[in-house]
Amino acid sequence: MIYLAPLLGLSLGILVNLLADSLPLARTLQRPHCAACTAPRSIVAWSGLLAAFTPRRACAYCGTKRRLRAILVEAVSLIGAVILAQVNPEPNVYFPTMLVGFIFLLIMVIDIEHRLILHRVTLPAGILFFLLAGFNPDLTYARSLIVGALGFVFFFLLYLMGDLFGKWMAQRKGYDQSEVAFGFGDVTLATVIGLLLGFPAVIEALFRGIIYAGIFSIGYIIYLKLRQRYSSFIPFPYGPFLILGAQWVYFQGWTSLERLLGM
Repeated sequence: MIYLAPLLGLSLGILVNLLADSLPLARTLQRPHCAACTAPRSIVAWSGLLAAFTPRRACAYCGTKRRLRAILVEAVSLIGAVILAQVNPEPNVYFPTMLVGFIFLLIMVIDIEHRLILHRVTLPAGILFFLLAGFNPDLTYARSLIVGALGFVFFFLLYLMGDLFGKWMAQRKGYDQSEVAFGFGDVTLATVIGLLLGFPAVIEALFRGIIYAGIFSIGYIIYLKLRQRYSSFIPFPYGPFLILGAQWVYFQGWTSLERLLGM
């Protein structure tokens, strides 16, 4: 597994980049192509990381260079695959963990770039995470469904409150409401996290996500104020913070809340 991990990590990173380029615009998988001129990429240029060390790092037709994201995503995926192989190389642990990491990475990339959490990603992810519950000795199918439903209800209420607050502020300030505090994609993501983690792990995961988002927003506001670019209700993607909280809990396998409750 140690020798397979780099190749697997790089391959999944390439796939994340390909899906992140295709799904937000076409809602289907497309052949790798230049984002500027839509010309097809050569096989070597499918990988941003490999192309960076060859003359193929720019489009052969228009000369546009690959975005830095392509290199970063593949590097993160490759390094993560190697680390996970060193932590636990058992196939029944390693492959499900890699799959979870792949899905979370894809959701993060799309949400950061487009502020979208696509149902085409979260629906298959939810089904897959539910099936993985059968391989987790601490999580049954019934428990997975119940906690997934609780995650949906909690974040759906936040979604409704955020929508009402946005409409109230828009009416008060006299502007069109184009952004909401929580999108419905955040609701489906919370559901998926609940299906994956169960109780009480999902509580800590979502709580951590909310705390991470709050810390980021404070720092972001300070940064914008220092640059004199601050304005009220600047939107930012919320999904990556929920995923960071879920990853913290999932990859360490034992939550602070479980220790506190003696579970």
